[in-house]
Amino acid sequence: MSPSDLAFASNHQDILTLLDLVVRARYPLIYLVTPEEAPAEELLQVLADSLKPKRKLLIWDIVSGWSDNGQNKGQLMPALGRIGAIKEDEAVICVLKDLNPTLRNPERSDNYPVIRYLKTLARESRHSRKSIILLGQEAVVPAELREEIVVYDFPLPSIAEIERIITRAIPARQLELSSPAREQLVRACQGLTRQRIERILARALAAKGKVSEGDIDLVLEEKKQYIRQTEILEFYNPSETLQNVGGLENLKAWIRQRRNSFSAQARAYGLPSPKGILLAGIQGTGKSLCAKTIAREWRMPLLRLDVGRLFGGIVGESESRVRQMIQIAEAMAPCVLWIDELDKAFGGVNSEFSGD
Repeated sequence: MSPSDLAFASNHQDILTLLDLVVRARYPLIYLVTPEEAPAEELLQVLADSLKPKRKLLIWDIVSGWSDNGQNKGQLMPALGRIGAIKEDEAVICVLKDLNPTLRNPERSDNYPVIRYLKTLARESRHSRKSIILLGQEAVVPAELREEIVVYDFPLPSIAEIERIITRAIPARQLELSSPAREQLVRACQGLTRQRIERILARALAAKGKVSEGDIDLVLEEKKQYIRQTEILEFYNPSETLQNVGGLENLKAWIRQRRNSFSAQARAYGLPSPKGILLAGIQGTGKSLCAKTIAREWRMPLLRLDVGRLFGGIVGESESRVRQMIQIAEAMAPCVLWIDELDKAFGGVNSEFSGD
């Protein structure tokens, strides 16, 4: 591998190891969920080169056709036919994009042959060295393929990768940040896609010819826009302090005591990080205020999850939203996840569980 490939692989070792395992185990269909196709394709190329024997990587999309010859543009069934024609001893990874519209409506007469063909290819691939990977922004798995497909998320950039993006995108002479400010910039970028991070940095360079501490606010504003687009989470910059909370002295004492529980010193000491708290009460008693206060006191980003928005009306949409919400929250960790109106999630629970 080239030095850049080695750096890329080290930043994605977990997902790379997982994909290596399932490909060698000859899983029939793999769904890789990501809003960014380019880094996912780069990872798959690293995977194909690292396997023994080395595998050929073929990528198909509805506009460009196959990546090696441009054939089967706009023709999904012939594209699947090419996969079916691959010999059993030929080591190939086939990546298919743009299948979500078809997978979302399998009951349509013109879509079902595709579902049938995928099931056939999945059965055949168990006895060959060809692997089929579906690539899409959200996992759409029809009931007919649930036994054939495994779903994995391509992670948002880690701290190490964000550092790499900043180093690559900004010349050292144009990066006017102290070490603490650079760390703040990296933390502010957590939870954003690689493309958005690069776009923000390019915007700062175009405006001032440099990236400075003031651009951290620009990153936070972009993060608000990104999280708002998910229609699941909301990003807050809380200003409330413990002085705004009346009563609840035990809770306020606990917040003060655990303020530094996420620091490196706390981890070295062996102090466990707080996992969460449950606030119950009638409206107007300060539950939301407490959530904002905790984020402020602990100097962490605050994400508000509206449970009512989480449950979509389309089959499979709720699972996709939960997966997206968890991915964003994990990428931004440590953060405070404020789950508002949690009781909405239990609206269908049998009443026998709410008795005395």
